[in-house]
Amino acid sequence: MRTSTVAMAFLQLIASRSAVAFKAPVAGALGRTLNRSAVRTMASLDSEDSKAIYTLGQTVGRQLGELSVFNEDELDSLLLGIKDVLAAKEPQVDLNKYAPLAQAMFQAKQQEQAAVMAQAGQQFLADAAAQPGAMQTATGLVYLETQTGSGRAPTAADTVKVHYEGKLVDGTVFDSSIARGEPIEFPLSGVIKGWTEGLQLMKEGGKCTLTIPSDIAYGDRGSPPVIPPGATLTFDVELIEVK
Repeated sequence: MRTSTVAMAFLQLIASRSAVAFKAPVAGALGRTLNRSAVRTMASLDSEDSKAIYTLGQTVGRQLGELSVFNEDELDSLLLGIKDVLAAKEPQVDLNKYAPLAQAMFQAKQQEQAAVMAQAGQQFLADAAAQPGAMQTATGLVYLETQTGSGRAPTAADTVKVHYEGKLVDGTVFDSSIARGEPIEFPLSGVIKGWTEGLQLMKEGGKCTLTIPSDIAYGDRGSPPVIPPGATLTFDVELIEVK
């Protein structure tokens, strides 16, 4: 599995000058113990400035969303490393020694997450395929027509105008032109394979639900920070126009 661009840049930063202090067993071997509660409560939000800076942190956190594979204790260590770098403090551990471990840990956790998502996705696909009127293709795509269209059917070479809402299998909405109140246009040749295949089954004016397995969506890399590795996705789609 390839490490994402943002995560790779972060790990390269660790290798060069960052201060990463991992918890047990690594921290135990170093004889260091971190005060987890101190890390979590190191800032208060009792002023307008602190709230503004917290908002900046939220933005940065979204950009590093792929690091959410770490648990809360591990994130404490990660945040301590980030804080030490930004405060120009000396590293608390041997970076040359632990940077390769950091990358290996991250990749292993990504693989674990992808395996969990794949298992959940397989069950979700099976349930979707069992719905009355659903059709499953050779690629694993599940197509369920919810409103019959009467216009043109697109080809892979066409541009389409659609409304859509995309969800993870747990119901989390990760993208929605419906919520934005504005349909979107794009060439069918420039989207994920599940969309290219699924929309060719539609006609203008039609609506459907597409349940797309990971291997014809975003695969084992996902699309951080909103789509995890190995995620099966579902889209409610309205085909407005073929261009």
